Amino acid sequence: MYISKKVKGKSKKSCLLHLIYRRIQHALNFFTFSFLLFPFYFFLFTFSLLFFTFYVQSCTPLVKQPVISSGPSVRVLLSTIQSEDALTFSGNYILHSEEARYEFGENNREINILSLANGLQLYNENRNLLYHDSYPIILEPGDANSRFHFHDQTYSGSIYFQPAGERTVYLINKLPLEDYLRGVVPLEIPAIDPNDMEAIKAQAICARTYALARMDKQVDSLYDVQSTVADQVYGGMEHYSALADQAIEETRGIIITYNNEPATIYYHSTCGGSLEAAQNVWPVDSIAYLQGGTDAVSDIYSCSGSPYFRWLQTISFSELDSLFDLNYHKSRLKKAVGDTTEFDLDIQVLNRNASGRVTDLQLNYADTSVVLSGYQIRNFFKNKKGRSLPSNLFYLTQPDDSTLTIHGGGYGHGVGMCQFGALYMARHGFMHYHIISKYFPGTKLVRDY
Repeated sequence: MYISKKVKGKSKKSCLLHLIYRRIQHALNFFTFSFLLFPFYFFLFTFSLLFFTFYVQSCTPLVKQPVISSGPSVRVLLSTIQSEDALTFSGNYILHSEEARYEFGENNREINILSLANGLQLYNENRNLLYHDSYPIILEPGDANSRFHFHDQTYSGSIYFQPAGERTVYLINKLPLEDYLRGVVPLEIPAIDPNDMEAIKAQAICARTYALARMDKQVDSLYDVQSTVADQVYGGMEHYSALADQAIEETRGIIITYNNEPATIYYHSTCGGSLEAAQNVWPVDSIAYLQGGTDAVSDIYSCSGSPYFRWLQTISFSELDSLFDLNYHKSRLKKAVGDTTEFDLDIQVLNRNASGRVTDLQLNYADTSVVLSGYQIRNFFKNKKGRSLPSNLFYLTQPDDSTLTIHGGGYGHGVGMCQFGALYMARHGFMHYHIISKYFPGTKLVRDY
């Protein structure tokens, strides 16, 4: 039998029950309070998580993923066919016409092009196609590996046969601009030495800008650029260079602009230490960033390493007589010489411009007197190999009665970027944008695509 003892008027059993009740009541109060505070703690946790995420992201550099673009397509005039020519294929090319779809490549690896009085003829042993309208005949590459070969050069892209008048057909290569540059840059500047990389980049930007500007102007023409020095030398795939490809890729889409438009770009081999203003060479308005001046870095001419920085050309009296005979059909040496015959020869520089280049030269020979200007001067003094005078930056001396010596400097017109100057700058730590700003002051580099 259980007998409890009293403690201050209460039994031990009743005290135990009271203690349990109080503990249950405290637990219920705690859970009730915690439940009421749950939304607050949830909000605090969520806010902290968002803040931490934002903080981490704000401290991480944003890397914009590049958009790979080959740029717009350029139309390059490869040849003017005025009789007959031919090209061959590796890979498939497809000609779509109203009548049918023709494939060239596997079984038709060669095609002949014959210009006609009112169109053109495309033929080989399996095909004979005649066209008598002015629309271009287009052959598209069957896949990315399709190539065509013309005059020992290999090309990618589309082929356009464009009738251009009586017995004249333009052979045009249409391809993405960045691919076109791969066939231009290595032919316009040496792309062999890694130390020249910044100059090669500057050349790639110049070539890209030049082509885009021409494309804007030639919208209504049959082609955009020629593949010769008349525009930019383009040799297709035969001259691809790893360094040039790298320079083109690392400057992809970047052009030179002035007043938010593609700049007018010129470049040349060697300025001889003196750059020329554009309006002194071509009939153009004055261009703010093509005004010439001295081309030097510190006290060194930038292009002093060029083999054409300074040059000499010696011309004998008999060679001068031949030049007059070639250009003006005037030869004194071909005529019978009498006892009192005199051969008077007088050459005078009439005018020079601010760069020191000769703009007007007067030639007096016997009864012939002519004044040559601009490129006429260079063209008159062709050497035995048929090469024109390197530049108009020269002076004359006459070491004896039968010899004329031309002391010259530079190679080319001298306007815009001096390529040997750019190479010197690249080898001495200058970046491509330094080179561009030096030769085209006041312009900006902009990524066009």
